[in-house]
Amino acid sequence: MFKKGLAWLQRNERHLGAIVFVAGFVTDILTFTLLDISLVNLVFAGYLALAAVCILVSHFLVSLPGQGSVTRRTLAVILPLAAQYLLGNLLSGFLIFYTKSSVLLVSWPFIVLLLLVFIGNEWFRKYRDRIAFFAVLFFFSLYAYAIFALPLFIRMLGPWVFIGSTVISAGLFALFLFLLWKTGRARLEQSLMPIIGSTLAILIVMVASYFTGLVPPIPITLKDGGIYHGIERSGGNYVLLAEDPKPFWDIRSPRVHVASGETVYAFASVFAPIRFSTSVVHRWDQYDERQKRWVTLSRTSFPIAGGRAEGYRGYSQATDLEPGRWRVSVETPGGQVIGQLRFEVERVDALPDLHKEIR
Repeated sequence: MFKKGLAWLQRNERHLGAIVFVAGFVTDILTFTLLDISLVNLVFAGYLALAAVCILVSHFLVSLPGQGSVTRRTLAVILPLAAQYLLGNLLSGFLIFYTKSSVLLVSWPFIVLLLLVFIGNEWFRKYRDRIAFFAVLFFFSLYAYAIFALPLFIRMLGPWVFIGSTVISAGLFALFLFLLWKTGRARLEQSLMPIIGSTLAILIVMVASYFTGLVPPIPITLKDGGIYHGIERSGGNYVLLAEDPKPFWDIRSPRVHVASGETVYAFASVFAPIRFSTSVVHRWDQYDERQKRWVTLSRTSFPIAGGRAEGYRGYSQATDLEPGRWRVSVETPGGQVIGQLRFEVERVDALPDLHKEIR
């Protein structure tokens, strides 16, 4: 019966891999949003280390000559599935935190990667193709983790921190390839050039994405924000004057009614881990209908300090806004987008009823 079960696993390994990958994805969605970011960092590191071990041992077992014992054949089937489950957990966790740290536009590479993983489970049928797939997927996970973890470790963001993450991930992956070579040289050599080419492509795309502002600034997230008609400090809170919210089913940008000469305020609460210090920028953009592009009208920068669960609160202001589409981008000084407040301005003679909100 055990041999029959093993044979069934071998026949359906690729389909089981997709199921296990989805299971890892769902597990993280249900759990990582509830965990402290420091604990999540440790879990990510554990997943990454275990995935590396599973890939290395599986590569070693398959590289051995002969069919081998039942135990060896069983491990050769189970370990790739375990690696897929762990990498599924990693990628879904990264997807959660990268999405929380920015607008959806910057998260599309992760969606593409998930689709490629599922295609890979059906396409890479030979082991030499699968080791290339696993190695490249492991490098992407390692790189994404380094971008996530290094700012947490040194408590700062910036181009040099990103470059440090790039160097560390490339160095660790070179060590990983060396271990693969030592445990199964002949099989690795068949896929070495595709692995190197793919990892170089990932490096180029990620570096270009960072310096064009597309990589979100993990671990900073936008907790809360909105456009208000008035703001004042009361003790440890902010008292905001707001219009009534739009219905939850209305997916359009909120409409802000502005009187001539009025000042409106962009309020945002930005979360950063404890003892994490940086600055944020509020960039006010108006959409030019004639030129069909966003035009920046002002920037306001102020420092933030991490550790407050509800986020570090700050605001900027603008006066006499023209009718049309507007957005306030909450960014790092390097241009990475933490979040955006989109709204439409409508000029009115008298303001609608306003209510107070406490933040």
